[in-house]
Amino acid sequence: MAVDPQVEDTPPRSVLDYFRIRVTADLGGRVNRHWLVDRSGQSLVLRRWPAGLDAANVDWEVRLLRDLASAGMPVSAVIDGPVEIEGVSWNLAPYFAGEHVMSHGTADDQRARGRLLAEFHQVSSGLVDLGQRPGWCRCEEMLSSNLDNILAKSESERPEEVRLIRWHLDRVRDRIADLALADRPSILVHGDFTPWNLRFVDGRLSGILDFELAHLDHRVADFSLSWRGKYDDVVHGYNEVSPLEPAEWSMITPVYWTNLINIACNDLQWGYGRAGMWAIDQLRRRSPLMGPDAEEYR
Repeated sequence: MAVDPQVEDTPPRSVLDYFRIRVTADLGGRVNRHWLVDRSGQSLVLRRWPAGLDAANVDWEVRLLRDLASAGMPVSAVIDGPVEIEGVSWNLAPYFAGEHVMSHGTADDQRARGRLLAEFHQVSSGLVDLGQRPGWCRCEEMLSSNLDNILAKSESERPEEVRLIRWHLDRVRDRIADLALADRPSILVHGDFTPWNLRFVDGRLSGILDFELAHLDHRVADFSLSWRGKYDDVVHGYNEVSPLEPAEWSMITPVYWTNLINIACNDLQWGYGRAGMWAIDQLRRRSPLMGPDAEEYR
């Protein structure tokens, strides 16, 4: 199969031959890699899954995308594959035309995205029969003693980061003690409902991308990367379509901090660097939506 000479990074020849495709553009990607390809005149997307990702995780996401597509959501359900070639999983999926932006936009943009997230949850809430994604857990299950062990082992080398993480961890545990999170239902959350993962044609949603962080959790867990402790109108837009319960308003900040604490502790334990420092910066954020949780770190 031929390759467009302007495409610098291309999949192995064995992959191109297997799918009978020609690469026309590199679409990039952080965890997954994507290429726009042509097969018999049809534009499709070739996906390379992360190296080392177990088959159960791949299968879970493939089934999720299939079910969402069957429910009418514009997602990249697999149409060929996945197949393991040279130790990595690959598949073909539809190509969604449209524009996406790299900015969180105006307050109106954020509210519109919040409304879209609520509509997505109205569909995804019926998919809990998939079970939890392999290797994932709900936010309150992250608050194990292992976090304390990681912080204790890292304190001498990174004392200021550990102090900030522990300060927030103590407050999270205090806040959720009365919220009975374990008794609350799970839904399927996207995990990264951000502008760059949404495509639009003439102002209408044409595609929802990147389900690598999708899993079962509280619905407010989906605010972690869409709200980011800053874009309050995302939450207000969501509430316009799917009103939050009083307890859920109280959960937003502790759940958000839990996700960040987990990322930061992974950095301390495994040395991920950039991701952990990003989480530290996020933990410092405060917004009016936080209410009593907006107490400044000191």
